Amino acid sequence: MRHQLLAVLVTVPLITFGAGAVPATARPAATQVNYAALGDSFSSGSGAGDYDPDSGLCRRSANSHPILWARANRPDGFRYEACGGAVTDDVVARQIPDALDGETTLVTVTIGGNDASFEAAVVNCAVVGVEDEDCDRVLDDAGRFIDQRLPGKLAWTYGAIRDAAPAAEVLVAGYPHLFEPGHPFGCGVAEWRRNRMNLLADHLNAVIREQAENAGFRYVDVRDAFAGHGVCAPGGIQREWITRIMPTNTWQSYHPNRRGQSSGYLPALSAATG
Repeated sequence: MRHQLLAVLVTVPLITFGAGAVPATARPAATQVNYAALGDSFSSGSGAGDYDPDSGLCRRSANSHPILWARANRPDGFRYEACGGAVTDDVVARQIPDALDGETTLVTVTIGGNDASFEAAVVNCAVVGVEDEDCDRVLDDAGRFIDQRLPGKLAWTYGAIRDAAPAAEVLVAGYPHLFEPGHPFGCGVAEWRRNRMNLLADHLNAVIREQAENAGFRYVDVRDAFAGHGVCAPGGIQREWITRIMPTNTWQSYHPNRRGQSSGYLPALSAATG
């Protein structure tokens, strides 16, 4: 499900988003950090709660890893354009012009999942509960897109990021496994489907990593951080860092929850930035 893309510019010295204002710390000009967060729902924080009403259907969460990183590190500038439902075209046409310039020193981005219809695959295979052959077909279609069309879309997007922010360090984060294998009781998703969706995530991540490294960017793998915390994790929902199906708010379903953002994505990003 695509969401309308509404751009919001957030700058320090005040970062607000629901948890109180954080004053910036002055830095010498030579060490200024101007941070821009781009991408889709995994960066905007769908599923993590506490959504900024001014972000509209982008639904940027106060618990998202870009907000948490900015609060902890107090960059001199912070522009937050990630938006739920975004595809590569949205990043190039809307997010990059509003977020990046020659002063940008750090960029993070998650993108590619919506281009590959990964959400549709999850909805068809895990939420709606369609026949096995229909689940296979959707996953196969997504795999073909990842092989045939996604590399070019990512290369184009990464090139646009580099052109707009030539001095920036760019960190491209991948996607976690959404499901844990085994432990079928109370899970509601057949194990073979969970395994196939995790394999599709691996396929997607491999292409993202290749194109990111081709562009001279750093790839940030979050799968180890999330290991043991996907849907169907042993120990139940208390151990899960992925939001289960929410029938009245399906846009939050199968995204990192608050713990997934703070204990999965944030440590990976923090390690990558040193």
